[in-house]
Amino acid sequence: MARTPLSRDAIVDAAFEQLAETGLDGITARALAGRLGVRAGALYYHVRDMTELTDEMATRILRRLLDEPIPDEAAADWRELLRTSGHRIRTTLLSYRDGAKLVSGTTLLDDDALRRLEEPVRVLAAAGMTPLDAQRALVALNALVTGYVIEEQHRHPVPGENRITAEARRARLDPDEQPLQYALSEEMATLPVDTFDWALEALIAGIGVRVGL
Repeated sequence: MARTPLSRDAIVDAAFEQLAETGLDGITARALAGRLGVRAGALYYHVRDMTELTDEMATRILRRLLDEPIPDEAAADWRELLRTSGHRIRTTLLSYRDGAKLVSGTTLLDDDALRRLEEPVRVLAAAGMTPLDAQRALVALNALVTGYVIEEQHRHPVPGENRITAEARRARLDPDEQPLQYALSEEMATLPVDTFDWALEALIAGIGVRVGL
């Protein structure tokens, strides 16, 4: 079988395969070169460095998010826009191993995707926010969701693997001296989706108070 010609897209494809197998820390020039059957130096004809590679990977993920149209109910209600966006971001990031860590601090490289960031700001501005408040609300939402998913993926790096268990946490606590934390061990170990919903609704309510809506 003929080898796929080396290209920027082929390198990004290989990086996503590596991500699924080993997580973000396993994406190295040597690992990708071995997967692609080339010398590591050949990669740098197509991507300048590993930062540019992670930018490309993050852009693919963000493009997937931004390609989804805003539902009518979200376009008509700023709270529903933030709520829907929060759940979409979380679901998308969770679908990639280390997805939240991957997108954190990266640069969106796709100009069309960048232009689509206009629409959610427009919806929030139409609801009565200033453009600056609208942008800050979206930044706050993204920070909440990304940070939350980083915590989720730390606890459960792959399905069925739990780095933190309620039993192990309780073993480190004295139920007489720390009864509240002892009782909360299941919550802290699992980070149930109800906790995400609580945090998201608290953020939305706080934004409403902040902007007077």
